[in-house]
Amino acid sequence: MTRNVVVTCNQLGHSVIAVDADDYTEIARIPTLPEPHMVVFDERRRKLYVAITYRDGFYDVHGDRGTEITVIDVDSWRITGVLDIAPYAGPHDMFVDPVRDLLHIACESHGGCVALVDLTEQRLVGHIETDTAGPHWIAALPDHTKAYTGNKEATFVSVLDLGQRAMAGKIPMPNGSEDLEVSADGRFLFANDRDRPLLHIIDTATDTEIDVVELPDNPHRIHLTNTGLAVVSHFHLEKWRFDQSTPGSVSVIDTTTRAHVAHVEVGPGPLGITSDPDGSRIFVDNASAATMSVINTSTWQVDRTVPMDRGAHDVVYLRLSD
Repeated sequence: MTRNVVVTCNQLGHSVIAVDADDYTEIARIPTLPEPHMVVFDERRRKLYVAITYRDGFYDVHGDRGTEITVIDVDSWRITGVLDIAPYAGPHDMFVDPVRDLLHIACESHGGCVALVDLTEQRLVGHIETDTAGPHWIAALPDHTKAYTGNKEATFVSVLDLGQRAMAGKIPMPNGSEDLEVSADGRFLFANDRDRPLLHIIDTATDTEIDVVELPDNPHRIHLTNTGLAVVSHFHLEKWRFDQSTPGSVSVIDTTTRAHVAHVEVGPGPLGITSDPDGSRIFVDNASAATMSVINTSTWQVDRTVPMDRGAHDVVYLRLSD
């Protein structure tokens, strides 16, 4: 038997919420340390790793940086441990490398780096430099030979050699970069511009930009569906004014033709984005509304608005087999 679950970490609510992806009933609500930002799934261990990024605030204005990764078991929906990654701090985006059994964590400490945790031994094993103080987002090739970090206001994307555990190059991003994702076949990197309404497309064989897609407004988060669509969120706010109630939206782009497919209004402050395996639904966390919008991709309408917690920040879709 398989159960489909959507999991959201809520930055300002200091919680993780699991919802049944079929009927949208709440399965679990788990209190965490302040403030959880990002969540990834370790399929081998059936664990979620939740990055505790700051004690309060956001990237541009925040208090002390966190040093913890909260570990949640998806069978009991309980916290089973906390990985303290000190002296590394400010953990944000993450991915699990199943080949080397490592958790890679973009951190704001050590001049900006990607910290490495050996998941077998549950211990830090070093870091990879990124040559910038604010690596925020991270994406890896499917074979885990290489990864990239989106570095906020830094004028480049960092290229990381995962085998050598070393920085391998820089891809120019004159306006800075936000979220980025690698295509399922590993051929392309899609990176959101930080200050202009642009989606950059990079050839991962050469690490050079080959195309750019114009967007209706500045982008923030990006998600690639299994059906070949790029879903990009827009705040439609002046800078990062999360206290405003202006509705957000998502642009949907065909990654093959680069054509715009749809533009859908969602709640204010759209952050985390995911989709189900067949691409029939897109889930968008609305940080300023404490909700999640569910978009039907056959009609390009919001079919459901699901209550979350304050600062709904990142969302993942899980297919859990008994």
